Amino acid sequence: MKAIIPCAEKEESLYPFTESKPTALIPIAGKPLIKHIISDLQAQGIDDIYIVTNYMEEKFIDEFDGYTNVNTVTQEELNGTGGALETCDFIEDDFLVINGDVVVSENDIKKLIEKHESSDSSATILATTEDKPEKFGVLSIENDRVTKISEKPEEPENPLVNTGVYVFNPEIFDILNSISSEEKNLTEAVQKIVEKDKACFELAEDYWIDIGTVKKLWKADETKRYNLVTETEISEDADIAENVNILGNAVVEKGAEIKPGTVIEGNVFIGENCIIGPNTTLRDVTVNKSSQVRSCGLESTLLFEKNIVDHSTFIENSVIAEESDIKSNTTIRECFIGPRSFIEMNNSVYGVKFVPDARTDLSEISK
Repeated sequence: MKAIIPCAEKEESLYPFTESKPTALIPIAGKPLIKHIISDLQAQGIDDIYIVTNYMEEKFIDEFDGYTNVNTVTQEELNGTGGALETCDFIEDDFLVINGDVVVSENDIKKLIEKHESSDSSATILATTEDKPEKFGVLSIENDRVTKISEKPEEPENPLVNTGVYVFNPEIFDILNSISSEEKNLTEAVQKIVEKDKACFELAEDYWIDIGTVKKLWKADETKRYNLVTETEISEDADIAENVNILGNAVVEKGAEIKPGTVIEGNVFIGENCIIGPNTTLRDVTVNKSSQVRSCGLESTLLFEKNIVDHSTFIENSVIAEESDIKSNTTIRECFIGPRSFIEMNNSVYGVKFVPDARTDLSEISK
């Protein structure tokens, strides 16, 4: 089986984080989102993966240089997810489709593939239940067959929604080719398969997060970290001081240094070449590679790579993009800080979204 991962469009709703990198390359739980997806796909024996790109395509090419079974394909015209699939119409086998801005479990991917392989369907849809199904495509079902997809209905008949994760057979390419509109809507093509009674569904058991907002990005990191960091794993090449207190579960990668007096609680990921401490408390956080966190406290926070957080600082429920510099005696709560930001000492910031290259000393901070 093959797989297609559409990643061509820029997610404006994830500003400021997508100003410096595409959504699929944002680091969650220690590595780019798309690498979590690819690992899960490869674990199911998927042998060829095609990443459909346009926005910041060169970053995907650099990231996957040297990968033998991961290929980039350019979507020249941004004409929808259906158009993204058409860039791969050379595929002759059944294939899985998952957007590059989605977090889903390996188990649910496995179940979806097994359901498709055991059925006679042309399309198998991964479904989930939502509290507000009116914001999604709602599935009408009969047994395990999908009988209708209603896009964002005012009065949904049930909470079962389409996640946008599919397994198709190559028939989908003929259907997409028959759609004459400029915008190739994949859901329209799937609806045609549904009308032929050739679509079934599999219900997700674990989790599915469509990262359409900055808050969902924070949630995706929390969810993925919680499911990956289930025990303490410390690289042999990491340097951990004797009086570091690990009270929860932690993954500590090679080259990381954790200094005396550091306390780790909950589920924590510490990336390569990070410096933590001394006298620092980390609770339920991801600290990506080459970051420095000194004598401060972080809770329920995602730090991208190459950040510096100075002493007597406290950060909670926030996302901090790469190469930011947060000076001492600063408190940050529920903020989304753009890349390369500078926050001067003695600041208190709550509920703010910072532009890229923000500087609090120049009052250039929010959008």
